[in-house]
Amino acid sequence: MLKYLRISNFALIDRLDLDFAPGFNLITGETGSGKSILVDSVSLLAGERASQEMIREGFEKARVEGVFSLEPEHPAWSFLEETGLDAEDGEIVIRREISRTGANRIFINGNLSTLGLLVRLGRLMADIHGQHDQQSLLRPRTHLRHLDGFGENGDLLDRVRQVYVDLEAVRRRLERLREGASRRLERMETLRFQRSELDQLSLEPGLDRKLERERDLLATAESRHQAAYESYRLLYDQESSVLSLMDQAHQRLHDLSRLDPDMESVAERSLDLRYQVEEVGLELRDYAASIQWDAARLDEVGERLSALEGLKRKYGPSLEEVLEHQARVEEELASVDLSRMREEELSREERDLESRYLSLSRKLSRKRRTDAQEFCRRVEEELSQLAMGGCVFRVRIETDESVQTGQGTDAAEFLISPNPGESPRPLGRTASGGELSRVTLALKSVVAFTPYSKTLVFDEVDAGIGGRVASTVGLKLARLARRDQVFCISHWPQLACHATRHLHVDKGIHQGRTVIKVRVLDADERVRELARMAAGDSLTETALRQARELLRRAAAGSGPGSRDDPPVPATQPG
Repeated sequence: MLKYLRISNFALIDRLDLDFAPGFNLITGETGSGKSILVDSVSLLAGERASQEMIREGFEKARVEGVFSLEPEHPAWSFLEETGLDAEDGEIVIRREISRTGANRIFINGNLSTLGLLVRLGRLMADIHGQHDQQSLLRPRTHLRHLDGFGENGDLLDRVRQVYVDLEAVRRRLERLREGASRRLERMETLRFQRSELDQLSLEPGLDRKLERERDLLATAESRHQAAYESYRLLYDQESSVLSLMDQAHQRLHDLSRLDPDMESVAERSLDLRYQVEEVGLELRDYAASIQWDAARLDEVGERLSALEGLKRKYGPSLEEVLEHQARVEEELASVDLSRMREEELSREERDLESRYLSLSRKLSRKRRTDAQEFCRRVEEELSQLAMGGCVFRVRIETDESVQTGQGTDAAEFLISPNPGESPRPLGRTASGGELSRVTLALKSVVAFTPYSKTLVFDEVDAGIGGRVASTVGLKLARLARRDQVFCISHWPQLACHATRHLHVDKGIHQGRTVIKVRVLDADERVRELARMAAGDSLTETALRQARELLRRAAAGSGPGSRDDPPVPATQPG
């Protein structure tokens, strides 16, 4: 519940400190006194967007602070733990600072926070029900929320929503892949052509130098053969060859070594030279014999070199860069193939997820149709207590499996027939303002959106209804206050008498400026306020007597509204 509220320089409030209690807290005051400013301040604590217009004229900043006290099992504690926002002595402290410079700040338990986090936390702690809530009831897309709340379909709905989120994520990835499919097809054709072009030359490092060497050798085959063969004949094959002369010289040296043993080593070296010349001659013979003139091969090598130069012009000035481009082509082709495989995998995953989604959605749809019967009966029962006896309330559920959302494949719309004998028609085209107010309260009475307590704020929920119905509205708000803390702004004494605590808003002039003050009414003040609400400023004894009677009857018939409850102290403003 909201335990404490402090407001500074907010709208027409210069400073206000209020303590609040559990149960039914009522706020009254003259029209235009600023009652809705309190609702606006609580809305800020629940995550409503701030506006510079909220800052009191003449000041640079406005501040709203609130202290919430929650039961130990409340889910807000888990949320705080997950987000790293520590709790302070079992309480949650929220502070909003609004600046004319636009530097608005949010603090949760003293930690600077974001509006997104506050909105999520605020949804766990408070519900603000005003005219905009009734307007939202006119939008059919909100109606499933009420039906699912009644049927306690949260777990099944979470499963549908999670599968839907996964399904949409897969579909987005598939869409991105398919968007580039035509571009990938064109790119694949280019890559395959390049790969074929590069593969034809059987590229390898140093191929260009190898081919150039082979080309040069083929071009000089005849000259090389002539030079090798003539060298062979001079060294080995003719009568006056070097080898023949060396044989003669060796014989003379052999004779000399017998005459002078010191020349024996010279004779041996000459023999070694003779063998070396013989080896060179034979190598030249073999080399000359191996040389072949191959004009076709020369043309082929020339063509490969020409093609290789063409690749260098297209893909890089050197063979190394051409080879790098070839590696990139292979890598990209493999990547394209992987993309195609990934698309096939995602398609299978999409089919599996959609099958699970449709199965869960059908289960949820069947549950909703079963819930709708009891839901309508309960709403009609509540409406009959709000002076709408004989009203027919229906839920029209339409299922279209081609329209998939996080809420399943159903669309729901509330239909109503306030007048017996008339066919039910859409709520937004049938209900008057007063009827819409009563439908809102009936739904809130029937639907338990959460299994934990919250702070509920009703801003003029009694708009468009009469005094007798207002009494029933008060009883229903008192019933809600048995579990939830309830705040309500009302102009009806028949409703106000059921409150546990009565706050009055005054607007006056202080030091030449308009200010708003709020005080908690004691028993006598409350009688006078109810009399004023009923009879205006003329507080006759009859009006006072009627006010006392309203309070007596409320105390006798409503536990939460009982005036036997001990008064809860409040910090008085100013």
